[in-house]
Amino acid sequence: MSDILKDKVVVVTGAASGIGRAIAIGAAQHGARAVIVSDITETSNEGGRTTTSEIEALGVAVRFQRTDVSQRAQVDALVEAAAEFGGVDVMVANAGITLRSDGPDVAEDDYRRLMTVNLDGVLFSAQAAARQMKANRKAGSIVLMASMGGIAGAGMTVAYSTSKGGVVLMAKALADALGPDGIRVNAVAPGVIDTHLVRTNPGIAAASEGFRQRTPLRRLGKPSEIADAVAWLGSDMASYVSGIALLVDGGLLSVI
Repeated sequence: MSDILKDKVVVVTGAASGIGRAIAIGAAQHGARAVIVSDITETSNEGGRTTTSEIEALGVAVRFQRTDVSQRAQVDALVEAAAEFGGVDVMVANAGITLRSDGPDVAEDDYRRLMTVNLDGVLFSAQAAARQMKANRKAGSIVLMASMGGIAGAGMTVAYSTSKGGVVLMAKALADALGPDGIRVNAVAPGVIDTHLVRTNPGIAAASEGFRQRTPLRRLGKPSEIADAVAWLGSDMASYVSGIALLVDGGLLSVI
């Protein structure tokens, strides 16, 4: 597709399925030298070949590292796996979860479980990548996965929106903290993306149809379109871009 990530080592969390899978494969298609694929399991929700198999077929070096991002030691081990290829250049903190029952009465256990993945895991990923980048004196890029739900709230996603809003501000704060070391930090905020979850869950599919009708482009986004946005932020083409939350939502949040 392009060579904007040529010679870069890319680490992606939550990369077995969905948007993370597209980001990892997209990194390889955009010229990455090596991709470290991380998730709780290597099995893809979409079925078929694993993310690592897809990347291997492109002739790009790839490793799978089983990682629970809520555990700091496991995240540290994940980033250390990139040392085999010279260290991480682009860290994509994509891993995240949703809740079956969210909203103003979200249960305490569910709330804390979501926060440990969606906020703690993102921070641990950024911290581990930054430490290695500094040690290697690399002017790297860290991309955090937010959501349009972290910019505009919704009553049915109180916990999720809270976590993703935190990711947006985390990107801004880390951009300030890490900028003197030449490390850029940004967030990507997807709109409604056509993933396996949307296609197979009737309730989510019904809600997504309403969003589609209100979106100026009148369609859902594709995972590959999020992957392209991440690749751009990770590339030298975005060398003076830091601290932003890039909306990739087809214009949905721009209209009433």
